[in-house]
Amino acid sequence: MLDGLAAQALVLPRSGRWREALETALLGGWNQALWDTGRLPVTALGALRAEARVLHRQLVPLWRRRTRHGRVLSLDAALGDGLSLHDLIASDVDFLAHTVGGVFEDERLNRLLRGLDPAERAVVVAYAEGEGTTWAEAATSAGIADPDAFGERVRRKCKRLAAEQARRARQYISAPTT
Repeated sequence: MLDGLAAQALVLPRSGRWREALETALLGGWNQALWDTGRLPVTALGALRAEARVLHRQLVPLWRRRTRHGRVLSLDAALGDGLSLHDLIASDVDFLAHTVGGVFEDERLNRLLRGLDPAERAVVVAYAEGEGTTWAEAATSAGIADPDAFGERVRRKCKRLAAEQARRARQYISAPTT
């Protein structure tokens, strides 16, 4: 009966995950108007469908969700020959490994940091070292007075500087050699 409702009235796919989402959505507040006025509005089925879609999205495991550039994979995703992504990751790699005098091993990062003033640099390092999960939190941990605006400004500036680096690298690679 539930599969019939999903297929005919709501036009939702049939699977175990969709069924679970629909069962949970049926328990939601989509039918509140029925209790208040004794009638269901025309929009009630649309609200039920929307709720089921949101719940289905939440039930999809992270490694099955699509991103803008492909899919997110679980670390135990098989790569063939008995290898997984976890096997390829070096656990002791420090991407922000310092060398002498606060200079990083990755020259791209050094170029980006040279384009920032000291306060912006402090926010980037705080964000990279996990002192904040957002740019605003990183700005707060760096002691900035208006962390929301400053963190957003640093994020945009870093994105712009990284894009400029990438553009120059592409230009360098595609430049004809004489």
